[in-house]
Amino acid sequence: LSRHGSGLILDEISNEVKFELYSADKPTRSKEMLTSIGEAAKHELKAYVTRVASMYRDVHFHNFEHASHVTMSANKLMKKVCAQSLGFRSKKRHASKNLKKQQAYKTMEKELFFSTFGISADPLAQFAVVFAALVHDVDHTGIPNVQVINEDPDFAAIYKNISVAEQHSIHVAWDMLMETEFENLRSCMFATYEDKSRFKQLLIHMIIATDIADKVRMKKEKKRWNAAFEYIDSWESEWRSKSDEELTKIDVSLRATAVLEQLMLASDIAHTMQHWITYVKWNERLFKERMTAYINGRADDDPREGWYESELGFFDFYIIPLAQRLKDCGVFGSAGDEYLSYAVKNRQEWTEKGQAITLKYKEWGEEQLRARQLT
Repeated sequence: LSRHGSGLILDEISNEVKFELYSADKPTRSKEMLTSIGEAAKHELKAYVTRVASMYRDVHFHNFEHASHVTMSANKLMKKVCAQSLGFRSKKRHASKNLKKQQAYKTMEKELFFSTFGISADPLAQFAVVFAALVHDVDHTGIPNVQVINEDPDFAAIYKNISVAEQHSIHVAWDMLMETEFENLRSCMFATYEDKSRFKQLLIHMIIATDIADKVRMKKEKKRWNAAFEYIDSWESEWRSKSDEELTKIDVSLRATAVLEQLMLASDIAHTMQHWITYVKWNERLFKERMTAYINGRADDDPREGWYESELGFFDFYIIPLAQRLKDCGVFGSAGDEYLSYAVKNRQEWTEKGQAITLKYKEWGEEQLRARQLT
């Protein structure tokens, strides 16, 4: 791995990223807050994406096609959040025809803000989601963190042996963004130093969340989600019962942070919650990446052992519960039901077809092993 930056990214992480409090005087519809970024910034954005693409490696799974798939999936989920604004604007036009309905309009403003925990009113957070998805695996070597630590302990020590690949990707992406050739792009992204700092916080939270092999971090993430949504059933009645002055004191930061982390987790493994063909395509690529690492002596575990069974466990203990959280938080509209439905269907289809598919994977792996022995 190439060296980028220094220091522990995790030192910059907190329990939550701060989101603005509700204000009746501030627009809650992000699209009405946007302006054109200009040709110079557009050129730099294209150049940045091109640079990022060139830094993804030619591995089976963690490549730029995966990054593109994750980005499209994250954008889809974010559009579901923002889609509530479209319905809002339709209601607004109807309400504006009658001045007596202005109170209803104000109620819709509140509903939009609190039903999305402020995310729909936050263009910076929305862009951070897509940006994080794009760069989350940049310079990934196709081997797990434990192997990176074994192969390059000095490098891993920079990150204290924690989420090494994820921290490295953040450093690569951030250092590149800070280069002088992206000055116009940065000026459009960050109006203030606070914007810049907050964007980085969002980036860190979402990318670090994708390290699902870190059991300690996963426990913290679960604890944060439970703290944020323990009383979600009473959330609507809670904020609706408040006066305008009381609403300005409700902090949505913990819930918004937890939602964005789950959004990124779901996007990173979106293939498991999409059409069966998409799921099998990426499942095969992941097997090939892990098998290649094993053949090259860069992984201890032979993926041929227990692949079928491990996928069932992954569905039962991670994928389906994650899809259920997407549905339960209520932010993603119909996508929550859609993702959960596909997860359950893919689990069932894997139960029926997974053993035969795994056998084909194993045959490919054995062919690669024989070819390696002949060289």
